[in-house]
Amino acid sequence: MGLAAAAIAKNFEAHVSSTTRNPDRIAMLRLSGADEVFQDGGAIAEDVRRAYPKGVDKVLELIGTTTLEDSLHCAREGGVVCITGIVGNKWAFENFAPMEKIPTAVCLTSYAGESADFMSTPLEELSQQIAAGTLRVQIGRVFQIDQIVEAHRLMEENKAGGKIVILVP
Repeated sequence: MGLAAAAIAKNFEAHVSSTTRNPDRIAMLRLSGADEVFQDGGAIAEDVRRAYPKGVDKVLELIGTTTLEDSLHCAREGGVVCITGIVGNKWAFENFAPMEKIPTAVCLTSYAGESADFMSTPLEELSQQIAAGTLRVQIGRVFQIDQIVEAHRLMEENKAGGKIVILVP
């Protein structure tokens, strides 16, 4: 999702910063639209604040509750943090105190991606942009439908190196 989000944001002429724990993915993130990449060693707020002393406008939190507090400290006053992923294998906060954890004037929201949201996605427009080369999507691996188990395993291991494509006859 991060690669697609970076590519779409770049198409809207946003300045895009991405994060990765794996230095081998920096080039891929740049190809997907990242203007800069912060290497995540467990926390990035300090690095982000060095680059942007007032903080950034928007943060897309894809890992979840395990990194949300750090992401909140990346946002500027009036900035927005949207949590939309839970890949950190922790679904809830322990002893969450919002007044302590959410910085003053930073907005926290979430996006769960319900079926109505999917149905309103402009898939045809996005497909045309991909075909025209104006929306760059990194393809990691292509599988046949009968290889779906292998594809899912690759996704779970976070080793795709881009988007996974499943071909359906």
